Amino acid sequence: MATSRWRLLLALLSVTLFASGTTLAAPSDKPPFYRVQWQDKSAYLLGSIHIGRADFYPMPAQVEAAFTQSKGLVVEIDMNKVDSRALLQKYGGANSAQGLDWQSRDTQTVATMSQYCEGKASLCQSIQAFAPWLQAAQLNLLRYNGLGFSTDYGVDMQLLSRGGKPVYELETAESQFKLLASFDSQVQWAMVREAIEASDAELLSLVDAWRSGNEAALDTLMQEQLGGEGDLLMLDKILWQRNKVMADGMIKLMGSETANEPLFVVVGAGHVVGDKSVVQLLKQQGATVTACWQTRCD
Repeated sequence: MATSRWRLLLALLSVTLFASGTTLAAPSDKPPFYRVQWQDKSAYLLGSIHIGRADFYPMPAQVEAAFTQSKGLVVEIDMNKVDSRALLQKYGGANSAQGLDWQSRDTQTVATMSQYCEGKASLCQSIQAFAPWLQAAQLNLLRYNGLGFSTDYGVDMQLLSRGGKPVYELETAESQFKLLASFDSQVQWAMVREAIEASDAELLSLVDAWRSGNEAALDTLMQEQLGGEGDLLMLDKILWQRNKVMADGMIKLMGSETANEPLFVVVGAGHVVGDKSVVQLLKQQGATVTACWQTRCD
């Protein structure tokens, strides 16, 4: 698939891996950015990426100004509080009973990995104890690191590192790990193959659409070639159901007496585009949502 299920999955979760081949200055970027108003409360909503470079910052002036005046930061999960070791032990192992161990690989995956692992024996050996979804994540991260990108420069991590604001979560780290681990062996081994076989152009297309603010392209890329029943079920599980959780969480926080507004909300860009997005769900709950690149929100 041109935009594979694994590429789609990465594009939607907080472990998202993006890279950019462009040289646009960050102030020229126009990532998906909105102001949300609900029952006299307000929040800013930024569609984000979770890997980047130093030249992504500072973000555009309107985004930086909104963050500065905000009274709280809302993220999918607060990575500073995640016990990754415990979660990986619980969800990241190569369970042979589920067909997730090295010996259970199908012939297509064996062929793909055999070619890839030539000259990378130590790397391939080091990931054998991982579940395939985690192998794929590691392989993708290594590819992006090779292109000069780091999770340290992801939007959420950069904003979390600034400190000085209360932080609220829309999800839990365990829910995301559990989701990744829930796919069957066939899907997980496909993730590994796609992590190896995806072209650089494919890796770059989503972030280029993000930086240019092309939301129609983002939505198309998210759903490209996803027409089978199984793929639609996956979209529902990894995107649409989570969009509802995020929209409900935003409304709850905006209505809370303990969360001062305006809030600054950061979620993966895939969650804010399309007809089942967080944006549309907020509107259905009576919120007024303004696209800040069409009508300035500062």
